[in-house]
Amino acid sequence: MSLSNGTAASSGASNGAHGPVKVCLSFDFDAISIWTGPRGSRSPNLTARGEFALIGAHRLLDLLDERSTPSTWFIPGHTIDTFGDVCARVVSDGHEVGYHGYCHEAPSSKRDEADERAILTRSMDCLERLSGKAPVGHRVPGGNCGDRWISLLIEHGFSYDSSMARHDYAPTWCRLGDVPTTDGPHQFGDEVDLVQLPFEYVLDDWPYFSYDGPTVQGLRTPDHVYDVWSAEFDYLYERVGSGVFVLTMHPQCIGRGSRMLMLERLIDHMASRPGVTFATMEQVADDFRAAAVPGDQSNRRL
Repeated sequence: MSLSNGTAASSGASNGAHGPVKVCLSFDFDAISIWTGPRGSRSPNLTARGEFALIGAHRLLDLLDERSTPSTWFIPGHTIDTFGDVCARVVSDGHEVGYHGYCHEAPSSKRDEADERAILTRSMDCLERLSGKAPVGHRVPGGNCGDRWISLLIEHGFSYDSSMARHDYAPTWCRLGDVPTTDGPHQFGDEVDLVQLPFEYVLDDWPYFSYDGPTVQGLRTPDHVYDVWSAEFDYLYERVGSGVFVLTMHPQCIGRGSRMLMLERLIDHMASRPGVTFATMEQVADDFRAAAVPGDQSNRRL
């Protein structure tokens, strides 16, 4: 197995040795934007599901406050403009806010660099108005992060992206210039100054909990999701020994009562393990930057 310019990746076995394990609770506060934006829906039934995110967000903030737990919220500009009070509470409660488009637009849906640049700056302006500072974290709202988009993120001072899964438990560096081939080995590009924090659908609540019709029924029980997520965490803690565990959740999904109880149980399970801390994704990216530079093989954890 190879990752990042073909460098050999370790299996992750630790033989019981423990280093720091950091847990990042992240929330994509899509609210109504995910229904009216990329899906183009004007259905009151779907926009009501997005509106429920307001209820879910307050429940999550209450839980995080009770547990004194930091988190990261990726918030579209549309959500900031629609539900400004709860977004302001995210900031006042001390949580990080990051980029997630204006109305959940995928960069790949834009015609050219000018359109991509326009939506990036518009959404950044909303976040800066909300928090008083430019965002440093990014999660793509659907679609793909192409080379042009990654270059724009670097140009605008982003520290990290969390949209891909080149490693399940470790930060890496984003690359530019990969060339997929079918008649020879994959051509790896060059690492660039943008940290990649893991994202993977197995640790995302949307596929489990969001009903999108017969093809994506999304009605798993909370116990099923607890079993998957806790096992993923336990493998990191017991077998790998150190790393970062990134959960991706949506207030309109995780915010229902039975799922909130599951999340409480999971947080308590992870917090009970010695050496586990909860952190914002900005903090994890900063720690990685302090120990590594793009292209430096000597600092590679993989």
